[in-house]
Amino acid sequence: MNGTTIGLIAVVVVFGIDIILLVGLVILKAVHRHRRANHEQRRAAYVAVLSRHLAFQHHTDPFGPDAADDDAFLDAVIDLRNIISGTEIDTLAGIIDSVGLAKRQEARLRHRFPLGRRLRAAVSLAEMGDEASAPVLIEHLNDREPEIRIQCARGLGRMQYTSAIDPILERLGHEVPWVRARFADTLVSFGTKATWPLVAYIRVNLGHDSNRGVIEALRVLGTIGDQEVGPTLSGVLRVASDPEVGIATIEALGLVGGPLAIRPLKYTFRSPDWRLRAKSATSLGQIGDPSINPVLAEGLEDENWWVRRNSAAALASLPGGTELLMMAVQSEAPFAADAAAEALADSGALATARNRFEAGEASEAEEALLAYVTTQEAVPA
Repeated sequence: MNGTTIGLIAVVVVFGIDIILLVGLVILKAVHRHRRANHEQRRAAYVAVLSRHLAFQHHTDPFGPDAADDDAFLDAVIDLRNIISGTEIDTLAGIIDSVGLAKRQEARLRHRFPLGRRLRAAVSLAEMGDEASAPVLIEHLNDREPEIRIQCARGLGRMQYTSAIDPILERLGHEVPWVRARFADTLVSFGTKATWPLVAYIRVNLGHDSNRGVIEALRVLGTIGDQEVGPTLSGVLRVASDPEVGIATIEALGLVGGPLAIRPLKYTFRSPDWRLRAKSATSLGQIGDPSINPVLAEGLEDENWWVRRNSAAALASLPGGTELLMMAVQSEAPFAADAAAEALADSGALATARNRFEAGEASEAEEALLAYVTTQEAVPA
């Protein structure tokens, strides 16, 4: 057998394998489409039956003996759970319990393999939000798979199971950043119910080797926005030695707001650490009390650019702040003038001054602002 014959045979074999693979792919796609179509038909049928049960609590239409093992039934339950409210949620929970759907998903979650099915079970339990599954979800908050831990925490937050707050907090400092951020989202969903567990966690863990959990807990407190934690945050700010903890506390004070937040923020506004000064300027602006305008005006002459920038931006958002920025533009401190002019441009005051100048209505302060900006634009880079 010569080389040409061998080459032809090889080409035919390769071509034949390609044809077989192509036919196999077509068959697989056809099977997949058929299975998806069948799945959707079953899901629609389950939605119809479930809807009748929700509308009439004593409805007797059967779901079928294998409903708990049918992913189409699971999808139908989740679809309805996301659109119903009130007593219908309790009725659906009764149906879930009667067919053993949650128990089936819990069993799948407890299996070691396969991962895809375990993750699907965690997501399903989170979506169903049945309190009966809470112990299993708490059990898997330390699962080896990060995404499963996230879904378990999400499910506990979805059902507002307050007993899960402490177990979630216990994991907070041990998680990688992505999981820690998702746990924080769950804690936010509990609202003010999580306030005092968060305060207790911060008090116990502040100053330990790692403040990762404390920093996240402080951010959660700020997002929840419960003004009752103002004194607690002020106390943390007094004793915090870690700049990152200080920054998180300052940010939380700005979000929580209230008059009790001003004094500690004025204190950190004069910190030797420029990061604390810069964050304090932003937080003072968020509180929205114009009584701190003179303090922020001092920040326009700070040695650090970020402090000047944040002070100017805060002034631009406060009543009476624009007037102070206009005065700063005319001051002899060039850095203060730069920061003030930038903030006035960002707030729209510069555009207003131009319009008023063209209409012949500009004030002296507005003319001074336009003159300063024109001078700066003329300076070569």
